[in-house]
Amino acid sequence: MKKSYRIVTYGCAMNRSDSERMVATLESLGFQPARRNRAPDLLIFNACSVRQSAIDRIYGQAGNIRELKTRNPKLKTIVTGCVLPKDRRKFAAIFDLLFNIRDLRDLPRLLQGLEGPEKGKVSVRPSQQDIDYFKIKPRSQSKFSALVPVSFGCNRFCTYCAVPYTRGLEIDRPAAEIVAEVTKLIARGFREITLLGQTVSSWRDPQDPKYKFLNLLAEIEKMSGKFWLRFTSPYILDFDEKLIGFLAQAQKVSNYLNLPLQSGDDTILKRMNRRYSVSEYLRVLNWAKKQIPDFNFSTDIIVGFCGETEKQFQNTYDVFAKIRPTMAFIARYSPRPGTMAQKTMIDDVPAKTKKARLEKLTRLLKKTARENHRRVVGRILEVLVDTWLPQKKECLGKTRIFKTVRFASKKNLAGRFINVKILKAREFELEGKLI
Repeated sequence: MKKSYRIVTYGCAMNRSDSERMVATLESLGFQPARRNRAPDLLIFNACSVRQSAIDRIYGQAGNIRELKTRNPKLKTIVTGCVLPKDRRKFAAIFDLLFNIRDLRDLPRLLQGLEGPEKGKVSVRPSQQDIDYFKIKPRSQSKFSALVPVSFGCNRFCTYCAVPYTRGLEIDRPAAEIVAEVTKLIARGFREITLLGQTVSSWRDPQDPKYKFLNLLAEIEKMSGKFWLRFTSPYILDFDEKLIGFLAQAQKVSNYLNLPLQSGDDTILKRMNRRYSVSEYLRVLNWAKKQIPDFNFSTDIIVGFCGETEKQFQNTYDVFAKIRPTMAFIARYSPRPGTMAQKTMIDDVPAKTKKARLEKLTRLLKKTARENHRRVVGRILEVLVDTWLPQKKECLGKTRIFKTVRFASKKNLAGRFINVKILKAREFELEGKLI
């Protein structure tokens, strides 16, 4: 009988992409997905350390693991993904194996090692200059939407961020490798390609430093076939007039961008080591709004960062009201062990104040999002359908500008491009009818 596995993935699209490569590796070894409500033979947690809550959820699995092991004494538990050094030591006492996702090619050997009595084995190799596991062909969870990582790690060292400490410095994949993967995906009929990187726009071809992110986008844009190309998340200072000019005329590259602001106050931005000012952010955003047709964007905001005063939060609120994003990912500051903010600054904004600021900004987001959505009511938009809800007889999908659209459909249209007339605007989605 084949052994079974279950992967629990936390965090960003990069982690989801990593899990797709883990699935491919495990299934090449003869593992199969565990049935629902069955204890697997192998349970893997793909961790995220961006916020403490995600790590706490993994610690909270200890009781569940004990119960699963009574049902399947052969169960082995593994943690990988973004794990800070402090948590590695603690996880080693709870789980059977902790390994660096960059060591995924070594997983067959590591699994063999689990047959011994020793618990809490840790495999975290020193930094390397390439990422071998990117050569593993992923087992995509979708038949039409693919995640393609272009880099690993980050060089920015924002003072609040755990990524440089969990994934290391940025390592870029060669352009030829990325282009080959995308070419094969399009040939297989994939309709949506998303390029991934912690700061995706800083990518450079390691074999030709003159070949930059703009060149990569342009090469993929020229590929034949019907598909949309997205990328996330860029860094505002990587945008110049050439890149924005290209996005303005592109037909396949999405005219939606996630442009993290993090704070609307220059003092807080400097404390975060974000390396740009509010005015620089606004200049790039205004370029994009003026030049890119049907431009749509989202942003990221952290409230309650170390030392943030009421006036500094109000500055963020005022900038947010000015830029009017359709979506925003708003988070309360959570100190991450080992980061510069945690080591050198004081987390002095009370939890109650953080919560109030998040709620105030969320109320503004709902207002601006609804107003932005009202502007497309009456229009016919092209939608890539990603979900069918047979019980409701509805489909959900995304437009090229990444707006969610819901419409009635008796058929499963997932993976198809269709036209929908927009009839109604909600805060975070549109409603329409099939044309």
